[in-house]
Amino acid sequence: MAAGFIGIAMAYLLEGFEWLFYGVRDGSLPQRVAAAETWRRVLAPAAGGLLAGALWWWERATGGVVSVEKAVADTGLEPARRMGILRPFADAVLQVLTVGSGNSVGREGAPRLAAGAVAARVSLALGVDVAWVPVLIASAAGAGLAAMYNAPLGGAAYAVEIVMLASTRAGRGLRASALAVVISCLATVVSWLHSHGAASLAMPHAPFTAADLLAALVVVPAAALAGWLARGLWSWFKSHRLPDSWSLPLAVGGAGLLTGTASLRLAQLPGNGKDAFQVALTTSAAGPALVALLGVVLLKPLLTGATLGAGATGGLLAPSFALGSSVGAGLAGLAHLVGIDVSVAATAVIGGAVVLAVTQKAPVFAALFIWELPHAPLWLLPVLLVGTTAAVTVTTWLPGRRADARLHRA
Repeated sequence: MAAGFIGIAMAYLLEGFEWLFYGVRDGSLPQRVAAAETWRRVLAPAAGGLLAGALWWWERATGGVVSVEKAVADTGLEPARRMGILRPFADAVLQVLTVGSGNSVGREGAPRLAAGAVAARVSLALGVDVAWVPVLIASAAGAGLAAMYNAPLGGAAYAVEIVMLASTRAGRGLRASALAVVISCLATVVSWLHSHGAASLAMPHAPFTAADLLAALVVVPAAALAGWLARGLWSWFKSHRLPDSWSLPLAVGGAGLLTGTASLRLAQLPGNGKDAFQVALTTSAAGPALVALLGVVLLKPLLTGATLGAGATGGLLAPSFALGSSVGAGLAGLAHLVGIDVSVAATAVIGGAVVLAVTQKAPVFAALFIWELPHAPLWLLPVLLVGTTAAVTVTTWLPGRRADARLHRA
């Protein structure tokens, strides 16, 4: 239940930061960006990055934060004991501030870190068996993600496939998976106090057609290639990340200035990428809209890489599905130009799932999570599972394994 309330708190906090930095009370982030004064559009991400960078500099200089991954991977309880509560919550707030001010980086780390810290504290206080503490931390982390995005199956798959792989290999796979599903479902139900059970994204009607199924044969390899390139790009930026010195605030603020300047042309570039996915789902993918999709494909990975390379803390889930959905919708737009009628929304969902699967090396999580976000039609789920599995299998054998290791260690 705590993960659900954390998800609600993070949602309200994000709304508040967007209002504070852009001066527009209502609307999605792209709508706020478009309605804001020019100086706010340019300086909001820079100011947010400068403030967050300064606080991260202090935080890292005074001991840093124990990550969920470290607490789960360690066989002992020392990392779980060192997580604490104050620092994880403070770091989560900084991550939301960074995204709310418009910086191009994921925010999924905020709810999972805060929920994981609560799980660690409660588990230790109740004297839970040492073997199950990492499982509970991982499950709570996935539940935090589920609550923020109203995606219980995706949150559970995240906990199992990405966070607790070591625990599942230890022979608790089925029980750990069941626990993750239960906790994610509970957290999601609690989050309905805020979301009222509505899907995170709106998707137009997309009935099954043979044309859409054939389009998947083009979208899957194209999105897989985009995901592989983005994974390598982000790995490079992370491996060349600037040191945690006095320059950290200036670097993160400078990356924010780049994003703010780019937003003068494309209002969907600021933020984590969720709104870019929404645009891809509902766009006409024709004329200027098609050009905008191309702009997201080219600029979103670069701006995200620059933000991470500058030293910001953040995730890659939303930047991944923003890229993939734009690839898918863009290909649908090109198909329309030559007279082939395919669903823009369906191809956007397929592209988003494939890129997310490739960057995270988690096909089941990507398929379930992306399917849940817009409450996509059932026929898409097997297409997503097959497409993500094929994409991860193929890209695993492409060059760049060392870079992949750096990406997942970061």
